[in-house]
Amino acid sequence: MEKHEYEVMYHIEDDYWWYVGLRDLVFSFIDTFRSDNSVNNLRILDAGCGTGAVLQRLKDYGESYGIDSSEEAIVFCKKRGLHHVIEASVTNLPFADRSFDVIISLDVLYHLWVESDLEALQALHRVLRNGGLLILNLPAYDFLRSEHDAAIYTGHRYLEDELKRKVERAGFCVAKITYRNTMLFPLVLIIRLLKRGNTGGNTRSDLKPLPRILNQFLTKILFFENRLLRTQDFPFGLSVFCLAKKLDRVS
Repeated sequence: MEKHEYEVMYHIEDDYWWYVGLRDLVFSFIDTFRSDNSVNNLRILDAGCGTGAVLQRLKDYGESYGIDSSEEAIVFCKKRGLHHVIEASVTNLPFADRSFDVIISLDVLYHLWVESDLEALQALHRVLRNGGLLILNLPAYDFLRSEHDAAIYTGHRYLEDELKRKVERAGFCVAKITYRNTMLFPLVLIIRLLKRGNTGGNTRSDLKPLPRILNQFLTKILFFENRLLRTQDFPFGLSVFCLAKKLDRVS
């Protein structure tokens, strides 16, 4: 990701519709996992924590840690008062085997700096406890690639079947996999097709402050989708969302 994009993210991610909607979905599944396992205090890793909005909220769930390969991201996490943050690669995690109950990795494995998404998944599998939960979110469809991807260093955009195969190959059992951010898919597709080739040589992401009413409207759309995603899957969308479990090994 371009360095200036971390500052943009830090200033808008607490309220920006995209991040708010994703966090709402992620924490609904963490709440379910905590309830199903009758555990009040979880040990959670945010693998690719960015500027720390998710990690900050994770403090309410128990003992939380974050890693990110970007020095800039770590600086912004420290500004939030987050101290369990380590500069490290998702393919080389500095934690012991079976250290965490839940691992979150949101829009990380697609990155150009991740040399092998399979190696990253295998590393996440190693540090997750038996019965633990992995939550992934990744960008979908290579034909959606745009100036935004250049700014955030997108190396790959995923298909649902492809991600499922890789997650299972790493040793996980997929509990749920679906596309998400579906209602806005047609609009975003049209906008990106119209903008293609008309960037003027600039490299900027799509992240920018929106009028409050528009931001609230987009947030409500995602909240509505999230309620549906609790019980059903979507056939297409801007992202691929996956829940996977690490099952006990049978000897």
